[in-house]
Amino acid sequence: MKKYAHVQDVVSRLTDNKTFRTFFTLYLMAETKEERQMLNERFWRDANTLPPAEMQLLKAEFTRCFLRLPEMAADLLGQISAKAV
Repeated sequence: MKKYAHVQDVVSRLTDNKTFRTFFTLYLMAETKEERQMLNERFWRDANTLPPAEMQLLKAEFTRCFLRLPEMAADLLGQISAKAV
């Protein structure tokens, strides 16, 4: 249960997009590398069936998610450093 709560916290800070929240939650909760690979392949295979305009919006949100990662990593590092002192 603790892992799920942590994953939900990370995902909710990462994006407001329902599609990506669902995908990232499933991805981060996957038990194996194979499961994550299968989820990723299925996600992008389904995404490729979207109309071009929707696909462009999806890719833009995906980019925004990754642009948030450095800030989130810095925040995490700050939390770890504060606990180490």
